[in-house]
Amino acid sequence: MSSIFLSHSSNDKPFVRKLAADLRRAGFYVWVDEAEIKVGDSLIEKIEDGIDNTDFLGVVISQNSLSSEWVTREVRIALSQEIAGRRVKVLPILLEPVSIPSFLVDKKYADFTTEEKYNNSLQEVIKSLSELPVDGTRTSFSASEMSFYKTQLENLRQELDVTRGERRMLLERLEKERRHIPDRLKEAIDSESILYPELADINRLYSFQVGKCNVTAGYLLHCLRKEHIKGGPHQIVLLCHYENKKDELSLLLEATLRRVISLQESGKDLVIL
Repeated sequence: MSSIFLSHSSNDKPFVRKLAADLRRAGFYVWVDEAEIKVGDSLIEKIEDGIDNTDFLGVVISQNSLSSEWVTREVRIALSQEIAGRRVKVLPILLEPVSIPSFLVDKKYADFTTEEKYNNSLQEVIKSLSELPVDGTRTSFSASEMSFYKTQLENLRQELDVTRGERRMLLERLEKERRHIPDRLKEAIDSESILYPELADINRLYSFQVGKCNVTAGYLLHCLRKEHIKGGPHQIVLLCHYENKKDELSLLLEATLRRVISLQESGKDLVIL
């Protein structure tokens, strides 16, 4: 489950706003310059910071962006990180039937050149954002564990039933809050990254606190297994309900479920810890 920086020309803003809203409805964090750059901010520093703190750069290719110095700068920053082995990946998003720039020609692009292609291309972008991290070659879960957690997560998702519209609004707020993660939650994220490296990026984006409890992806899975053995209602749901954190739980759950499904489909090998 990933975050994406949408690089674009200001003339293509209507399309970018629509795409950003749809990606947020699907549960992804989206960095859009108009929402993140304030008056007085250094534009170059903010762009570099946005790329450094997201997993993907979606470059919207149009006649407008091909002549944009800023879009070219953003793409080259991300490409240099990708070549250097960083997590950032560049995703070309074709808005108009123009020639693909030479430095992007070897990459598969999502075709948004007609309204009829929009939904299918949106799903292609979502699929790319759902991929495992580039270094995610192994998993800490056995095949039976992944099957069990997939069932439990799907059941809990139905119980929470957060609408796509609510999810989009929540993400718009949380995108800003993620820049100030409490120290205790950071420690929990770092600790769990050693135990469950395949969940590290999810914890970085979707973990949260309820009272004194750090709710990470690993903690969520632990609760589901414990409650399955003991029976009874989902205690984590009750806790989040009382603390008004059910929406945050829904986002974490959705991201964790997607990762479990990706692990199943990829056939990753089990890590012996």
